[in-house]
Amino acid sequence: MQLVVATLEGLRAELSSAFEQMVDAGPLSCGLSGGATALIYLGALRGARVDWSRVSLFWVDECAVPFTDPESSAGLARQMLIDPMKHERPRTFPMHAAGPDLEEAALDYDHVLDRELSGEPLDLAIVGVGEDGHVGALFAGSPALQAQTRVVAIHDAPRGPRRRLTLSLPFLMSSRRIWVVAVGARKRAIVQAVVGRTGGETPFDLLVRYGEDVTILTDQAVSRGPGGR
Repeated sequence: MQLVVATLEGLRAELSSAFEQMVDAGPLSCGLSGGATALIYLGALRGARVDWSRVSLFWVDECAVPFTDPESSAGLARQMLIDPMKHERPRTFPMHAAGPDLEEAALDYDHVLDRELSGEPLDLAIVGVGEDGHVGALFAGSPALQAQTRVVAIHDAPRGPRRRLTLSLPFLMSSRRIWVVAVGARKRAIVQAVVGRTGGETPFDLLVRYGEDVTILTDQAVSRGPGGR
């Protein structure tokens, strides 16, 4: 696990630079999450100087709402990142979660991932984290944490919208790189618990503990625990 602590402006610069390096290294498959944190990293990605035709965008989670709804993860990405692009655009593969059958929608997106990634993991997943340690639409104690498929239908999220789609924890953890963006004073406690190794079994804890290559980017002063790297 790597830790980057910087001002909000510094984090945006770090995200933009690191993203440029990844795209320069070759075609990139990238998963995006929604929520308030997306406002931070989507702006950083928009400022990256890359050949967007080399990028394929997928989604980590989506609410069961139309893309025009303010709660839509893909809708936010379109507004903040994709629509403002004037020339090359990424290939985009949004989750279609607004229909009545979430289980079918999860299966459809699983097929999309299998087809587009040829059975491989994502090159990069960019996620936020809630104060309760939830990641994407994966919440502590949810049966969805036990899912072994790539995509999971959520019918009873503890906060609205309650119906969602999300990548499963095993598939998310398999991503070649994971960037967790945790900004604001309300995120300090959960980040400190995970970085200091005093946390528990939240999805955030599990992602950092077992993820392939995890970087936490935060504007909060946190310290590592004994034996931290």
